[in-house]
Amino acid sequence: MKDRTTYAIALIALAASVFLLGAVPSPAADGLPAGASQALERSALSAPDRSLIADRAREAVRAGLPAEDVEIIISRALDRGADAAALERFLDTPLRTQQQGLPVRPVLDRIEQGLSKGVPPARIDAAARRLADGLAKARPVVDGLLQAGLEPGPREARDAAIESIARAGEQSVPDSLVHSTGETARQQGQSLAQFDRAVRTLTFLAGAGVPPDAAARLVRSGMERGWSDRDFGRLERRVSDMVREGRGPDEIVRSAEREIREDRGPGDGRSGGAQDRGFGGGRDAGGRGGRGR
Repeated sequence: MKDRTTYAIALIALAASVFLLGAVPSPAADGLPAGASQALERSALSAPDRSLIADRAREAVRAGLPAEDVEIIISRALDRGADAAALERFLDTPLRTQQQGLPVRPVLDRIEQGLSKGVPPARIDAAARRLADGLAKARPVVDGLLQAGLEPGPREARDAAIESIARAGEQSVPDSLVHSTGETARQQGQSLAQFDRAVRTLTFLAGAGVPPDAAARLVRSGMERGWSDRDFGRLERRVSDMVREGRGPDEIVRSAEREIREDRGPGDGRSGGAQDRGFGGGRDAGGRGGRGR
């Protein structure tokens, strides 16, 4: 009789433990990425701070931020010794960007790349917020161009153009030059994607030390010749080569202008093979960044 009673009690205890375990939500079930939960548990943060960051992470995922990115940011930040205040800012900036309907990937990439490179948290935060503010300022510019008749192009072109304008601002390209580039695109009957490519080249040239007005002039010449993505890429590579050779801005501009004048335009066979010497070779310098894993 005693054995039966002991057995029954053991069964009840086992059932209760299974019920209780099932009642505790897993990190994935309650919206907190598993990797982020594990990183928080291993961290030196206080219990209230861990709870705060977990809540912010859940909010970010519910708002539409990729769980993988939330996990990367929390894990890398903790590995770098970031405190709860820095972590909260790292999550808040992309969250606000997402809630405003702006392209959030550039902001996520900037934070993740900064953490990967060991950049101090304050600098990462400032850079991410600066980019987020630039995206917010760029959106009405893009929407204005579309309302003025610029061809929308592919669905993703709007976000790409917003990002490109924001990055142009970071290189101190005047708003007036961005607007004039948009007007050139509209007059040439080009699409938003073509405008985006032109702005990326404008930003690249400014970053390479070409005076903004001269950079805009070079880009406008290419647009008026109906340049393709590949043509702008050749210009960027040629300018990059000249910078490595130690040439000054004035010489770079004169050389680029001369080569543009001599260029017979797209489709003349200069875009490929041995004839592509005029604008150099190699990877397109105007491409976008990644996560820097």
